Amino acid sequence: MISFGNLLTRPLTTALPCRHGPLLVPLTLALLVGCSDGSDQLPAEPVAPSSLTIAPSAIPEGAPGEMTELRFRVSLTEVQPEPVRVLYRTEGDSARPDVDFLPTEGSVTIAPGALGGDIAVEVFGNATDEPAKTLRLAFSVEGNAEPTNTSAVGTIANDDAVCSQSANKEPNPWRVFGADPLNYAHRGGVIDFPENTLYAYAEVAQIGADVLEMDVYQTLDNELVILHDLTVDRTTNGTGRVVDLTLAELRALDAAYWFVPGAGTPRDRPDEDYVFRGIATGDRSPPPGYSADDFRIPTLEEALQRFAGNLLNVELKPDLDSIGNYEQQIATLLLRYGRTQDVIAASFVDEAANAFKQAAPCIPTSVPLGQGTNLVLAALGEGSIPPVPEHVSFQVPPDTSQITGDGQLPDGFFLEVVTEDFIADSHAANLAVQVWTINSCEDMLLMMSLGVDAIMTDRPVLLQSLLDTPAAERRCD
Repeated sequence: MISFGNLLTRPLTTALPCRHGPLLVPLTLALLVGCSDGSDQLPAEPVAPSSLTIAPSAIPEGAPGEMTELRFRVSLTEVQPEPVRVLYRTEGDSARPDVDFLPTEGSVTIAPGALGGDIAVEVFGNATDEPAKTLRLAFSVEGNAEPTNTSAVGTIANDDAVCSQSANKEPNPWRVFGADPLNYAHRGGVIDFPENTLYAYAEVAQIGADVLEMDVYQTLDNELVILHDLTVDRTTNGTGRVVDLTLAELRALDAAYWFVPGAGTPRDRPDEDYVFRGIATGDRSPPPGYSADDFRIPTLEEALQRFAGNLLNVELKPDLDSIGNYEQQIATLLLRYGRTQDVIAASFVDEAANAFKQAAPCIPTSVPLGQGTNLVLAALGEGSIPPVPEHVSFQVPPDTSQITGDGQLPDGFFLEVVTEDFIADSHAANLAVQVWTINSCEDMLLMMSLGVDAIMTDRPVLLQSLLDTPAAERRCD
């Protein structure tokens, strides 16, 4: 941080910015006097320090004999008039120096007026099917910036998994077996944070949410992006269908434009309520620890790079153009990042679920809507759910009132889905019960009492506060 003490250690003269041109004067005098031409202009105020963050990152290891770069992004929240220097070194964790990565140390300088830079660590490829490995990038900062952390985790992902058999369900890792349910942050927390942004996912991960739930669409140029709606209209400052827009066009949008904390995406609030509006476009500084990119529409690969240590739920949306091999593309990307145990690929579209399962049988999946409806109806009363070896969970609403859309259910049809009988039948078939979308405190406590395995919610902060409270003391005010 710049202080008067720091200024006194600089050269003994400085240029005083007077109206009629700079005047070279002793620096200590410049702090006390005005300009010789009679103007009263003083030196500029010291610039407030920026926050500096290095985010975690992951990369597929690559083939034997191949070296790939694990890249860490360095971000400032505000530009600085003088360079900011980051000194760094790699440290082994489960990854071994000279075996899994090339030991690296050095520095990177963020130039005046810039907001970021990159640090690259070279990774050695191999052909061994093994767990992901991690290293740490330790760093310090010189200049007018304050770090929000002192190290960042780098993950070397296993891209050699053989994916020919169904995911292991013995025991089913998505069941809690009587413990508290998993906190599923639906779209990162639709009410708590600007949905489907890297900022939202990072925030809910920090407060303790167990699973980051995200929806994936394919762009006009066949890139995979995270967005819930068919169009960008509800959440961004743009308009149009995702499938009709390129990745570059989507990345130019403000994904937090219509978000109001605690309310979601209303359109009738005063401008000051949209507190994240303009961060993505550079019109407003991001909060400490984040960058403008964290408020744009992210790609699925960015999420895999950023959240290598978090459980994920990736929902496949309808492939509207049917020309980009959508399900295979998602499967290939998840396999490249070694996400074969800690992710669920979900879809309400039976065709998409079946196509994905064919592409990657080893990745856990949930029962799609058509198949699930038949199983639920057959299990009513004295019925039971037969073995479903290809899937690990049911993702269901508490009742059918949450299922909307033309033709999904007959008019006037209503069924209470999540009951003690349904949960018992599901568990007997070794399927986890993951319920959506539960937003009230009372409903959260009800689902806990029934023994569900996960609660998907737009309010993960509220759910986490309940989970952090001893069970006997949980109540709604």
